[in-house]
Amino acid sequence: QIYKVLDPAKTTVRLNSEWLGQLTPEEIVTLAAKYTVARMLERDDFQRRFHEGRAISVHEFLYPLFQAYDSVALQADVELGGTDQTFNLLFARDIQRAYNVPEQSIMTMPILPGTDGKQKMGKSLGNYVGVTDPPEEMFGKLMSVPDEAMGTYYELLLGKPEPEGHPAEAKRELARQIVERFHGAEAAREAEAHFNRLHVEHGVPDEMPELDL
Repeated sequence: QIYKVLDPAKTTVRLNSEWLGQLTPEEIVTLAAKYTVARMLERDDFQRRFHEGRAISVHEFLYPLFQAYDSVALQADVELGGTDQTFNLLFARDIQRAYNVPEQSIMTMPILPGTDGKQKMGKSLGNYVGVTDPPEEMFGKLMSVPDEAMGTYYELLLGKPEPEGHPAEAKRELARQIVERFHGAEAAREAEAHFNRLHVEHGVPDEMPELDL
């Protein structure tokens, strides 16, 4: 999926099992000693759960430690993440400093709401548009986004304000541009025609399962 965005020839994929899988118990304890529980509890969700008396498992403290160690192992210059990852990204700078590795810069991006317009887009919630989704599916999902979320979608995906006029046309324009971005102009035209056939003209889909009754 990432190669829909990045050039494969300029991209190296690394698995953090390369270094995390090699850590000995002694090295894990040494890593854990680089940070305090008090600082860990500064993270919003930990802080909230602690004050509410809700359980926080020890392994939840290990996750940001291991993520931070990724930046040490890679000697990362820049780490990109959503605004919900700000704590972890800054945390990595502290761990890099503790290991005498130059501290990375961080770049955070706003969170895109899912097709429900409320919760963060995610596969587990079923409210996502995948960059490798077929053109027709991608177009249809984008047309299902609530009107009130269109402003955010335009800002984050197209880098411009939502146009004035009927919300349905704004959605069509968004869907056209996003499908074209990942599948090309011809696929975008066909996806819109497919959408019109199903939802405007109420025609029969090109492919349908056959059932014996």
